[in-house]
Amino acid sequence: MARAKHVLMVLGSYDQSAHEGIARYAGQQGWHLNVSILKDFQLPEHWQGDGIITSLNSSRQLEEFIEQANVPTVDLSIWREDIKLPRVAADNAAIGRMGAEHFIELGHRNCVWFGLAINPVSRTRFKAYQECLQAAGIECIRLDTVRPQDAAYITGRLLELPKPCAVYTKSDYDSAWIANLCYDAGLKVPDDVAILGADDNPLICESQTVSLSSVRYDLSRIGYEGASMLDTLMNGEKVEQPLVLIPPSGITVRQSTDALAVTDPLIRDVLGYLRQNFRKSIGTKDLAERFQVSRRLLETKFREHMSSSIREYLIGLRLDEAKSLLQQSKEPIETIAALTGFCHAPHFSSTFKKHFGLSPTNYRKQL
Repeated sequence: MARAKHVLMVLGSYDQSAHEGIARYAGQQGWHLNVSILKDFQLPEHWQGDGIITSLNSSRQLEEFIEQANVPTVDLSIWREDIKLPRVAADNAAIGRMGAEHFIELGHRNCVWFGLAINPVSRTRFKAYQECLQAAGIECIRLDTVRPQDAAYITGRLLELPKPCAVYTKSDYDSAWIANLCYDAGLKVPDDVAILGADDNPLICESQTVSLSSVRYDLSRIGYEGASMLDTLMNGEKVEQPLVLIPPSGITVRQSTDALAVTDPLIRDVLGYLRQNFRKSIGTKDLAERFQVSRRLLETKFREHMSSSIREYLIGLRLDEAKSLLQQSKEPIETIAALTGFCHAPHFSSTFKKHFGLSPTNYRKQL
């Protein structure tokens, strides 16, 4: 009988979901998973084992321990990209873009970024968020370049922002901090300030006066895939991809972004109708007749407020729903096409691939 592999889990930034993913893989493989660091938060002296799964941060002590251990190691973070290690981590650029797309879909033109701390994760998310907004003709307002932890200063900045506005934060913790400042300053969430975070931690998001919307990403999967990569290395094999980025799975929409930001009553009504009826066959002519305006006026106003055509916006709604169904259900592609308003599966597949670079089938395989 083969000896059980001895693996040390030493997460510089502990997360229970990542731990659960690692533990699930370890249990399937019969590993001895050493989590002793969780008890006293001290790195074990004279440790000997087969591999380490970690999440590096700014700790020099942890960095030196990993370097001296001289065993296969997988990192679950992007904090220390200067250290050459195989990694499985969240696709932070995709997380940044998803926040921008959410605000654009809601009609926001005054979009803001905030993080209590600036680090590699925050910088990557901000850069992608900013670039996505710029592509839609929206300039990003940044709140975290001066005294981000000064509550009085940030409150003043929040009061000065053009309203309505939308703030995307680096994490749910940051969202809760901003939401409390808004509450104390008499700003209404989401009417004055919409707030979106990332991590989708229900203990934070659902315990606020106004529940917080958040981008979901699967930390359990990151832990599981990281453990699988480590297993490959411990078996003496090379990994095909030394960097694997796990995409976010969507946005859990709660009260903090559950409002359309468009001020024009016609476009607000059109957006509401499209969000409720995107599964139906809808054309611009149908909308113009329904809302009793000329087609030209409707098209002009819609593009002015949403920076896209009605058709482009409608396709975006359908694709968002399709991605959710691919992630959360086992429905066949033909059924998903029908459920999301596409005329047939080939049209759905070609449109999906054009936007995301993967067919729906291949997208589902990589989840």
